[in-house]
Amino acid sequence: MRLVNLSMHPPRMRPDFRLEVGEHGTEILRTIQRQVGDPNCSFTGQVYEKHGVLRVPDERSTLLSPLLDLELLDEDDGATVLHGRFTPEPNVWTGFMAVFAIIGLSGLTLVMYGFAQMTVGDPPWALWGGPVSVALIGFVYGAAFIGQGLTVDEIYGLRAVVDRALQEHELRVPPIQRF
Repeated sequence: MRLVNLSMHPPRMRPDFRLEVGEHGTEILRTIQRQVGDPNCSFTGQVYEKHGVLRVPDERSTLLSPLLDLELLDEDDGATVLHGRFTPEPNVWTGFMAVFAIIGLSGLTLVMYGFAQMTVGDPPWALWGGPVSVALIGFVYGAAFIGQGLTVDEIYGLRAVVDRALQEHELRVPPIQRF
């Protein structure tokens, strides 16, 4: 077992992995489709020819539950890579982006108002909106990592579905490291 130096792999808002699968890519996706179709599988999903989405079933799903977006990519060197990205459900991701936009635009508006206050000689109390909005954006950004920590079992379970499909095709390749 190889230990991973976490300083080389900083946390990401939407973690991903890349696996070189060669000519077995579509077979692996078909295996994953068969697995999630099995009533004993802990996850659900849809799998197509070069794309798939795995998720936690609705009865076990929470607001923070991740989904695993899978895609077969043809690299420039001719290799086929299975790219997986863990993301929140689309409505949660859209909510995060909306919160970022609202906080950012509010901070910008307050800073502009603060400059207008300075122009007319009033105390520029609204300039505090800039640093406050940056702090709030940082807090919301950090909340994404807290959500990942709370759903780590679901993330590992989703990845285990992919790993079982690789084992079935006797592929034991490590993720492609990105530095």
